[in-house]
Amino acid sequence: MKKIIARILFAGLLVVAVVLASIQLPRAYYPTVEIEAAERTDAQDGALTISFLFDSRPTLKSCEGLTGNIARVVLEACRQCRVKNIQCEGALDEFQRRLLSDAPLAVPSGRMANGVVVFTAAVPELALVACKTAEAQSAVRSNPIKCFAANTLRPKPAPPSIVSLWSAAMLMAALAAAWLTGWLIIRYEHLHAHLSHDHVGSGPQKYHTQPTPRIGGLAVMVGLLVAGGVMLFVDTLPNEREFGLLLFAGIPAFLGGLVEDLTKQVGVVKRLLLTMLSGAVAAWLLGAVLNRLDIPGVDQALQWLPLAVIFTSFAVGGVANATNIIDGYNGLAGGFAVIVLAALAYVAAQVGDSLVFNTALALAGAVLGFLVWNWPGGKIFLGDGGAYLLGFLLAELSVLLVSHNPEVSTWFPLLLLIYPVFETVFSIYRRKFKLGLSPGAPDNKHMHQLIHAKLVLSQIPADNIFRQVETNSRVAKYFWCIAGALATLGAICWQSGYFLASFAAAFCWIYVFSYRRLGNRH
Repeated sequence: MKKIIARILFAGLLVVAVVLASIQLPRAYYPTVEIEAAERTDAQDGALTISFLFDSRPTLKSCEGLTGNIARVVLEACRQCRVKNIQCEGALDEFQRRLLSDAPLAVPSGRMANGVVVFTAAVPELALVACKTAEAQSAVRSNPIKCFAANTLRPKPAPPSIVSLWSAAMLMAALAAAWLTGWLIIRYEHLHAHLSHDHVGSGPQKYHTQPTPRIGGLAVMVGLLVAGGVMLFVDTLPNEREFGLLLFAGIPAFLGGLVEDLTKQVGVVKRLLLTMLSGAVAAWLLGAVLNRLDIPGVDQALQWLPLAVIFTSFAVGGVANATNIIDGYNGLAGGFAVIVLAALAYVAAQVGDSLVFNTALALAGAVLGFLVWNWPGGKIFLGDGGAYLLGFLLAELSVLLVSHNPEVSTWFPLLLLIYPVFETVFSIYRRKFKLGLSPGAPDNKHMHQLIHAKLVLSQIPADNIFRQVETNSRVAKYFWCIAGALATLGAICWQSGYFLASFAAAFCWIYVFSYRRLGNRH
């Protein structure tokens, strides 16, 4: 009865979060500034209007700060100019959306990495001269203007670099904090062993030979919190607010897994519901909604916001559960995640997405600090708390990257995560339709377990028990190679949905072929 009540409660919270995300997404503020040059006394047609429009800002304060800076810079350069209009728009009309696109305009305009400036005058030549002058004057600035004549395509320029030494410092701070937390957990495990130990032979997926703490997710979370502290006190690392909201959204997923690690009484359905709740909260607080899959027909359906929020929550829960499934051997899930995060950070740097870039670096640093203790020695395990937190953040970074940057194909993060996702789908099919078992029942027939049994252990004499114990850490290397190959292909073709989808399909075929060969191998 208690289990039913708990599931109903979690499902109710999920519904509430989905409704909130559907009716109250985070507000967007679009900075707009309109400057008018003083009219000439000898010619009325000499008047010039300069209109700025920028990409959305998450808060009214940041929007007002940008509009103020723009007005100040322009007035310093043009003593005869005056501010005609300055405000933060809550939504864009069709014409404003066209301004931010690559479509040609009837007047000269300048493109920036984060916006557009339009020059309007009764004399077209005057507007073009002003546009060229703005381009020359902004060339030395961090966000220069690229001028385009009327009726020409206006491709968006490359964004300014978001890579800095402080980004590396943040990564190292997260690594050091996670390492220290892991050391403290291991050093004082006698104090919490009765709660945190993963005991030998407690399930078909257990391959360690000594009781081991399975609360490594705490080390990852501490590393992320320290990285957030660095963001908070360093002005050159933006998005500390969004980073904090993302961690807040991940609390249900993390706590659901951590309580399972300590009590062994939180079932997979409850953990899945809690992770879906985290996905819905992230949609509500950050607008992290997957409203396209680059598939005709499906994209049109996802324009209905409630469906997009439900689909996003389900996808986030699925990726988190898939990450937990591959967490079977020392370094497997952690090393795989670091490779995926490197690819996400690379593409985020290409499109100038500082939130995804810095979060990916922070999470990679925290996981690396944990891996020092997890691989190869296996002194501490990620646990369900760590696996669900890791999976949730991998999924959310993928959603944020795709939803905020239309030039990134949705198949890019799917290719990066295709191994755990397809592992989960194939396992459900194998258990349900091939073996007639419950899809959630644990077993020891996953791909990483077959590789351990058929490739790794086959090289060790059956009577050499000490060498067999050492083989746990060898399995991860196979999948690191696979993840590295997929990440490289994805980083090369991150804009091409056709190639990315072809690579994903090829992986699925190779997986099924290899699984059958390994299954038949003695």
